Amino acid sequence: MDNSNKIVPPHLNAEIYRTDTTGTSTLSYLDYIRIHSDGSVLVGSSELTGRYWNGGVSVYKGIGEAQSIKTEDKRSIPLCSGTADGCFIGSSSKLLICEDNGAVSVWVKNSDQQNAWNQWREDLSVAEHDNAVLAVDCLEPERLFATTGADGNVKVWDINDMVCIRNYSAAHTMTINTVAVKPKSAHSFATGSMDQYVTLWDDNTDKAVMDIMKNDCSIQCLAWLDENRLVAGDEAGVLHLIDMRNTETNVKITEFPAAVHKLVVQPNSDKVAVCCDNKIVTVCKVEENSEPKVIYHDRHMHSNYVRGAAWDIEDKNTLHTVGWNGELKSHTVSLD
Repeated sequence: MDNSNKIVPPHLNAEIYRTDTTGTSTLSYLDYIRIHSDGSVLVGSSELTGRYWNGGVSVYKGIGEAQSIKTEDKRSIPLCSGTADGCFIGSSSKLLICEDNGAVSVWVKNSDQQNAWNQWREDLSVAEHDNAVLAVDCLEPERLFATTGADGNVKVWDINDMVCIRNYSAAHTMTINTVAVKPKSAHSFATGSMDQYVTLWDDNTDKAVMDIMKNDCSIQCLAWLDENRLVAGDEAGVLHLIDMRNTETNVKITEFPAAVHKLVVQPNSDKVAVCCDNKIVTVCKVEENSEPKVIYHDRHMHSNYVRGAAWDIEDKNTLHTVGWNGELKSHTVSLD
């Protein structure tokens, strides 16, 4: 057989890949949902398939419109990275978005409604986290917000000027997965990390107030039931109840077959919705002087991981969830 004399350029494969326009479509893996008091719905997604790992945020006028989500629909706000969390700032026309590239950005709705391709504009953006920003919660409405990231840092922001007014560098020794502001407080908040600690902070001080809990595996999510009781979900699938009046002991509420990913407490209630690293949605009732119990359990509505949940603002028995199947589902939860 004769040797081939054809010269193959050394970067031919890379050049073909660069110029190829096939297979660039992505699927929207819905990661979180927030519902404003006026009924507007914020849904964040990360698009982690295809050639480009981007993300985006969509804002809908109501749940009905949000349930028509299609994976190929254009996002209201396209992002150049994924987004793990975000929230409304005051009105439904202003958003705070956490991005995987370390940025925290403020977006406002354009007053010119005729421009369908540019409904939102980025007002402020600061990339001070050294890794993905994973969680955000509000300390003072329309002004102070706390963020945590995979860099192990906690930052408190004055979003009016987008200035970090308190930086807890190396707050944890590993990724900080969650932050939860204490009810009726504009200063205290708790964080949970892969370093297995749940820690209490006060933005008036430059050090941690105390380590609330030392677990035997990663803390994935936190949620306050009231000023004294904190619920924590961990990587082993255990749901813990911590009483701030006696942090020496914590109660195991229940155990799930997968890591707990998200906790959402119904306002002024003892009901907490739980999403794990599976397609199951669970609601637990955690009354102060009674045995915790599971009051709702669904494993059929979603066909992929459930990532986010939000309680309906009008019907207290309705829970809305989003997940990696790209759909929003509504659950009717009994009071009992």
